[in-house]
Amino acid sequence: MQATTLALVGATGGAGTTRTAVELAALGARDGRDVAVVDAAFTTQGLSEYVSGRIGTDLTTLITDETGASLSAAAYPIAAGGGHTGTAGDAGGDGDAPDLPGRADAIPARAPFERVARAKTAEAARKLERRIDEAATSYDAVIVDAAPVGSNEAVAGVTAADRVAAVFPATTHGRDALQRLR
Repeated sequence: MQATTLALVGATGGAGTTRTAVELAALGARDGRDVAVVDAAFTTQGLSEYVSGRIGTDLTTLITDETGASLSAAAYPIAAGGGHTGTAGDAGGDGDAPDLPGRADAIPARAPFERVARAKTAEAARKLERRIDEAATSYDAVIVDAAPVGSNEAVAGVTAADRVAAVFPATTHGRDALQRLR
């Protein structure tokens, strides 16, 4: 059985889409589920901030250069502190991850401009859809972190997901951006 996939789409930059995706993944892990967060916001690469240590293979590598590699090559545990105080899995904000019955993994984009450019092609978007489907066979739930829909990778993330939700700030700018997104 395939996992449920949810694409969170930022209606505007800085809406909190990545943070929301990470927090939802942590909630799923606390509930005993294995959850993957897939970074389909290649330009910002914000999910990489929630990974401790060096990122070797990233999602853009899997859809451009190492297309035969396993998805697990680009899966990293979401760090308790994630570089931000008090984020996912870190109830006390001290950077120590509690023992969780499930797991929350990030599949981040962390690439130089040249590879990001190659990862933004229509062919790479089709490969991204397949990688999201692959994640759905390995995890109980998959959350796709997508930038405002207007790039191939964001469209691929939304297309591959079972459900889509918009994230927007509760401001006039956020409401206007949501209307444009619709």
